[in-house]
Amino acid sequence: MVIGIGLIMVLLSSISLLQASEENLTAISKTQSSTSLAMAELGVSRYRELLNNNRVLAVNSLDNWVAVANQTCDAITNGTGADGWSNTNVWRPVTVDETAPTTPTDFNGDGDTIDVAVPIGNYRIVEYRYQNDNNVTDDDLVDVDGNYTDPGEDGIFDQTADAANPNGPRGILTVQGQAPGSDSIAQIQVTIPIGVNIDDLDTLDPGIWIHNETITNWGTINLQDSDSPPNRTGNIVLYRQAPGATGCDDLDTSALGGGGNTVTAPVPNVAIRDPRDLPPLITLPTDTTKINPLVENIPTELIIGKPSDKSTKIDSNGNEDTDGTKRYYYEVAGTLDIDAGERLITDGTARVIVYVNGNLDVDSGGAGDVTDITNSSNDATSRFLEIHVTGDVNISGSGTVNIKGLIHAPNGQVDITGGPTVNLIGSIWADSWSNTGTVNVTTSEYEHYSITPQRTPKPLTFAPTGWEQQEATN
Repeated sequence: MVIGIGLIMVLLSSISLLQASEENLTAISKTQSSTSLAMAELGVSRYRELLNNNRVLAVNSLDNWVAVANQTCDAITNGTGADGWSNTNVWRPVTVDETAPTTPTDFNGDGDTIDVAVPIGNYRIVEYRYQNDNNVTDDDLVDVDGNYTDPGEDGIFDQTADAANPNGPRGILTVQGQAPGSDSIAQIQVTIPIGVNIDDLDTLDPGIWIHNETITNWGTINLQDSDSPPNRTGNIVLYRQAPGATGCDDLDTSALGGGGNTVTAPVPNVAIRDPRDLPPLITLPTDTTKINPLVENIPTELIIGKPSDKSTKIDSNGNEDTDGTKRYYYEVAGTLDIDAGERLITDGTARVIVYVNGNLDVDSGGAGDVTDITNSSNDATSRFLEIHVTGDVNISGSGTVNIKGLIHAPNGQVDITGGPTVNLIGSIWADSWSNTGTVNVTTSEYEHYSITPQRTPKPLTFAPTGWEQQEATN
């Protein structure tokens, strides 16, 4: 009897242990499944960030990414390689730093809080397909056989059709997540609306755009929020002949300073390299009677773009500009000198282009002096004044210079000496740069300047919709 009772107790204990073991396995499985799902969700976020930073990818399906040229910043030309973003076979690790939180945390449970790269999971892309049929009810999901429900989609961007239907184009993104040291895989598919519109296609927002990356002195540059919607912060853009190797942050803002110089901005990723050249100088109208001559030394205040100049309100071909806007043209035979306290301004209504056959020399004067190169209306943005310079741009003195417009010197250097304060609303584009002063930059409507070089389509993405958890196919 005692032996029998003992056997029953052993049996009951075994059953209890088995149940506890099953519960533990179930708990572990659920934890791994939750982690895998979290990694997949993180992967969606990371790939959406990639699409925003390299917006040309957003309007190309995954199988076209390798052939995409002129991506904005991330090096993806090795799309089929081990590090390529389009490689569907590569798991991308996700790590955390135990020392990063305010209260260091033991993420890996090893009894300390000193590990800086604790693996917490992986993610990888399965598919991205650009949809341009403008049918928002058709998400073109993958069926059980791995085929799209709308196989007729070509996944190729059509600027005319897609820009005319900003609510239609979208990307279908499929990402997998995996718990560390586990075979558990979660798969998520989302629809990412793409706001293809003319502004997004044409806007790079270069606050300072320099072709020659050998910068002798950056000085102090403060990038500020745009004065016109959407409130965009301009970039410091440097030309690069070939794609870089370190990704979207390959131009480190900390490296822009050197010698105590600083670059500040309210948002990250303000300094990028771009593979496109600066646009060339404009072509003046062939009919010289349509151009107003401009004196080389302006009086105390010179207002240009007055109604009396309407005869010059044409483009270089004697017609309206392609953007439907007429402009006034002025030409300076040699160097344009703007002395301390002087004002070169537009009337606040006209679109004005000044062509300088020489240097643009601006003297800011001494402390307390203010020199204006701007317009007479706060409502007139930087597109109302463009100064195109064949030579260099020299800003000297220790006063203040207010610029509201575009200064374009593709063959010259911007040389700021004496420590002035330059308040720029608009853009400065030049071949090279040297600055010992402070430049406060606010970008403003680049796409409305008379020079619009061919841009790579750069649509913005909106919050993903239609989250669908799927069964992983591998």
